[in-house]
Amino acid sequence: MSYVAPQKFHVKVRVYNEEIAFGKGIAQILALVQRRGSLAAAYKEMGMSSSKAWKILHRAEADLGYPLLKGVSGGAHGGGTVLTPEGEELLAKFTAFDHAVQSFAQATFQKVFGQGQEKQPKNPQ
Repeated sequence: MSYVAPQKFHVKVRVYNEEIAFGKGIAQILALVQRRGSLAAAYKEMGMSSSKAWKILHRAEADLGYPLLKGVSGGAHGGGTVLTPEGEELLAKFTAFDHAVQSFAQATFQKVFGQGQEKQPKNPQ
């Protein structure tokens, strides 16, 4: 039997102050809220329950020390949910950081395990 280099890898990125609370899941919720204008639409699209969405949202807000979302009322469409300025900034910075980490990890994986390795998908599950 001889050594065969691994073909894939996985790197999980999370940011936090004290409790691991902000990663791809909450980032995806925030991105969907930006697009859909509704927390309910975001968690439903993800196949997540309301209680789980609120739980991870509150956990992240508690750790970070500021709200990520705010409700808006009225308007032509009856209101909805938007990101706070802090939520927008965090989502943008997390997305940039995650992309940089994944790119570095891909380059390092290829350097260590060989140039002919299969390229990782953008969002491995």
